[in-house]
Amino acid sequence: MRSRGAALAFLGILIGTWSTLCGIGGGIFAVPLLHYGCKLTLRASVANSLALVAASTTSASLVEIARSDTALHLGVLAVLTASSLAGTRAGYFVAARISGRALKGIFSVLLVAVAIKVLASGSPGGTATSLPPGLAFTATDYAGVAAVGALAGVAAPLLGIGGGLVAVPGLVLGLPQIGFASARACSTAMSSFNGWQSLWLYRRDRLFDPKLAIPLATGALAGGVAGDLLIHAAAVVAFAQKLLAATLLLTALRFAWDLKSKPSGQA
Repeated sequence: MRSRGAALAFLGILIGTWSTLCGIGGGIFAVPLLHYGCKLTLRASVANSLALVAASTTSASLVEIARSDTALHLGVLAVLTASSLAGTRAGYFVAARISGRALKGIFSVLLVAVAIKVLASGSPGGTATSLPPGLAFTATDYAGVAAVGALAGVAAPLLGIGGGLVAVPGLVLGLPQIGFASARACSTAMSSFNGWQSLWLYRRDRLFDPKLAIPLATGALAGGVAGDLLIHAAAVVAFAQKLLAATLLLTALRFAWDLKSKPSGQA
């Protein structure tokens, strides 16, 4: 049991670091690990993965806030978070009424297209490690941020992914002046709010297994700190953008696997 706990903590560090570099929550990795590796039900896997998501995004965001050269833009964060929380409620409403199969098929194609765009663009948003000097946004810019946040929120309950998989490429490609580092920082902080909200919603279901969730979350705390410290180097920012593209492709493959492995009558 101790060896399993140590292994989970190590995996938590890896997932927390990877997800922080990309600006995502990490559930895309933790859920399959818990579902297939630890044999939990899918709902229990989601519930326990939220501990990792909340831990890594919170530690990363606190480290980012404490930096004098922070890449976090509070205005973008506020709009992104508010719209994503509203989008999540809409997503839950829609998810109860439609099948997710067609959406996963469409979204897998879109994820591949965005991944190719990120790879083809070299370093979309640049490799700056902090906010560009004199950065200011118009009302139209903030409307675009709100649209990205709403789509990220809707996608999370509909497709079972973290909002960061939508928010980071959406901000980088739709609002390139913000830069990848800032898009990543804002998405991570947004995921922290969403992670804790979702964790609170799952509190009554009694699905948490402390022997699994605590080691993963402990490792993720360290991974979040490590990822945020690493991202403040131009070479790492360029690498993280390629890592994000790889994550988008992996997510598309997971959706394709879901569609292949489930009967046509299931979501």
